[in-house]
Amino acid sequence: MSYNLTLAETESYLRKAARACGLDWGIAEEAGKAARWLAAFNLPGPEIMLAHLQNLEGQDYRRFIPDCSIQPWRSGGELLCPVITGAALADRSAQMLEGTQFELGRTAYPLLLAATVGQAARCHQTVFTTAWSGVRVSCFENGLSIEGNRDDLTLAVVDAVSCYRDDLEIPQQMPSTLAYQIDSAAFKMIDELAFRTYAPATEASRAGAGAGLTDND
Repeated sequence: MSYNLTLAETESYLRKAARACGLDWGIAEEAGKAARWLAAFNLPGPEIMLAHLQNLEGQDYRRFIPDCSIQPWRSGGELLCPVITGAALADRSAQMLEGTQFELGRTAYPLLLAATVGQAARCHQTVFTTAWSGVRVSCFENGLSIEGNRDDLTLAVVDAVSCYRDDLEIPQQMPSTLAYQIDSAAFKMIDELAFRTYAPATEASRAGAGAGLTDND
């Protein structure tokens, strides 16, 4: 069975799920945007983000923050987090515009990294490419191109990633406005994570609900 998620719902659920797994709200917002960006191209962003968040859960995510002073970038933990690292790359997107190519060490789920970098491409109205193993994902202002072995898109871990500005002119595909179809079991796990961000009801909140004894409307 499957469940249809609008793109707005995709972003909202994954943002909350990321927060539930310990990411700060700012980074959680990036996680939601990355999942939505991939879903718009019918790529498994929600499922991959879920898998990544499940791996992060219970750990100090700061261990996965990249050391940007070295090449390739590395973290204090074993792997670079694609969302945190993508945000750091977006902060340095002006350098990519000027021709700087960033090299990364061992990275989890690089497709999520490409999606986060894609937000910067849209902002700068340019093309940023993220390459790993046998695949290149090029993000346009409002489009996408994929070259190489598509089986490598969903790799959980890669040893090296490159990010740089590209000179491609025409994307292979544009985003879809259709709802994203996700497996019901995967959606249930995302929903359970997102539910943790809701504040539990208290006597005070219940007492404040509704119009109360006086209604002047």
